[in-house]
Amino acid sequence: MSNYINQVSDSLKNHISELANNPCLFLRNPNVDFSRKRKIDFKTFIGIMMNSGGATMSKELLDFFDFNKNTPSVSAFTQQRSKVLPEAFGYLFKSFTDDNIPTTNNYHG
Repeated sequence: MSNYINQVSDSLKNHISELANNPCLFLRNPNVDFSRKRKIDFKTFIGIMMNSGGATMSKELLDFFDFNKNTPSVSAFTQQRSKVLPEAFGYLFKSFTDDNIPTTNNYHG
C-alpha cells in the first residue's frame, strides 16, 4: 500500500512541476507576475495550496515552511494568490486524475 501512496505522491509532484514549467498560461499578467525572486514562487504557491488543510493560513504557512523564522506572511501569500488564475487548479486536477484513475471496463465499452 505504501508503494501506491508513493506513486500517487510522486505523480502529483510531477504534475505540479509540469505546471510550474509553464506558469504563464495560468497567470493574470504573464509578463509581470512571478517574474521577481520571492519566498513564494509559482511552484511553492501551488505546493502550499495543495498541502493546505483546515487551519488558518498563518498556521498552514508555518507548517509548510517548517516553522522557519523567514516564513512569508499571510499578506505575501494573498498577494501571490491573486496572480494565479483558477484554471491552474482545473488543469492540475484534470491532468492528475487522468493519470491516476484506473481504467474500468463498463458494460458496452
